[in-house]
Amino acid sequence: MRLKEVISGLGCEVIGKDDVEITGISCDSRKVERGAEGGVIFAAIPGEHTDGHAYLKSAVENGAAAVLAERTTDGITVPQVIVKEIRAALSKISDTFWARPSGMLRVVGVTGTNGKTTITYLLEAVLKEAGFLPGVIGTVNYRYGGGVFPAPHTTPQSPELHRILREMADKGVTHCVMEVSSHSLEQKRVEDCRFVCGIFSNLTHDHLDYHRTMEEYFRCKTLLFRHVEDNKGVAVINRDDPWGAKLKKDFPAAITYGLKAGDFHPESYELKDGGIEALVETPKGEIKVSSNLVGEYNLYNILAAVAASSSLGVKAEAIARGIAALKRVPGRLEKIEAKGARSFRAYVDYAHTGDALERALFALKAVAAGRVITVFGCGGNRDRLKRPAMGEISARLSDITIVTSDNPRDEDPLEIIKEVEAGIKGVKKLDPEGPFNGKGYAVIPDRAEAIRKAVKIARDGDTILVAGKGHEDYQIVKGRKSHFDDFEVVNSAIKETANS
Repeated sequence: MRLKEVISGLGCEVIGKDDVEITGISCDSRKVERGAEGGVIFAAIPGEHTDGHAYLKSAVENGAAAVLAERTTDGITVPQVIVKEIRAALSKISDTFWARPSGMLRVVGVTGTNGKTTITYLLEAVLKEAGFLPGVIGTVNYRYGGGVFPAPHTTPQSPELHRILREMADKGVTHCVMEVSSHSLEQKRVEDCRFVCGIFSNLTHDHLDYHRTMEEYFRCKTLLFRHVEDNKGVAVINRDDPWGAKLKKDFPAAITYGLKAGDFHPESYELKDGGIEALVETPKGEIKVSSNLVGEYNLYNILAAVAASSSLGVKAEAIARGIAALKRVPGRLEKIEAKGARSFRAYVDYAHTGDALERALFALKAVAAGRVITVFGCGGNRDRLKRPAMGEISARLSDITIVTSDNPRDEDPLEIIKEVEAGIKGVKKLDPEGPFNGKGYAVIPDRAEAIRKAVKIARDGDTILVAGKGHEDYQIVKGRKSHFDDFEVVNSAIKETANS
């Protein structure tokens, strides 16, 4: 595609010829290339630490055929496309280059602090049962056309996002279910996606290192529903969440769900050790659902999936089959059974905010026969305000808390742990080498050692929660990414103690 076609309707200034052949779009100066048929246009977007404009010359040296920027740069020998707002422009040219693929799919966006991943898994299962071919873009991975691909970002940058949507369309995918992060909305990555449905799960304290205030965080989330509204789509909102109630006022045509009221709500429900049973009232009649998922917060996720599926025209029978068909969500209260001389359960969960940790602990306490032992840490270079809050929640709702490392990144793990400890009140600090009698907390910075300790002290009927990393199979320490899988460590510790 010629450059002039890629930037058609963009409203920009072009310095140089606009007839060069464009074969791709990239935000990474290291990933541009030029061949006999043309080359990549490099977009100089601002990054977390550096401005992409600093890499313009490097991109040209690496083979960029053109550059997209907000200001001109001397010494650039390829066409410069100058725009006022580069992220919006990048989204538009990505959509144009990949021939507007979102319009060929039914795109469902899921946003909120917690529950996004589980809702996408539920919707995927329902759509499959209804005979459709869904694709998923989310935190755990990207899945479509029979393939499973790594997910560097929950929501990809615009060029990658539209490329994936094009691949989905070409492979016959009918629906794309996408987790839409607040970062991606603020950074206009989904600006030109045509959403037929948007789901709001909840809003709780998170990402304030980026958004600064809850009001700003909420504002970013509402952008998804502006896109849905512009495309004459359907908004699905959790009315029980106070921010959801506020969102409903802004979008009065939205359909709602909740535990006691809303367009979709349970007439009755039972939260059991083995899952959830509910009779859901809908505008089209009742739907009886049964799920392996655990806890009240997962009932909310199920209601969101039922409401969205119904709005997409899926019949009640397929919705019920889809909910029942989903047996697990990676890293979301994944259960590990320890049987033998000591029978107990361990759960691995992604909970990395105070609200998510509280929800997980409430769910487990409702079905736990013995003590609840929680192992968790907080990530480095992220919102520090949630650290003491998570310490308070774990100490209050757990019998034993073991504070450890998560992904410390560039921070000192011990300093992160101190900030978590600041929130722990009214329980004694335990000796890490001791027997852990009574309610209290201990500090064991090494995550593998912390998990092994939790398994070692577990008694018959106890429940262990290992929180914070969930599906992640790595740990980041001082810029180094190494393999670390909570699920593997728990299983290994159970085998070790069984043989000791």
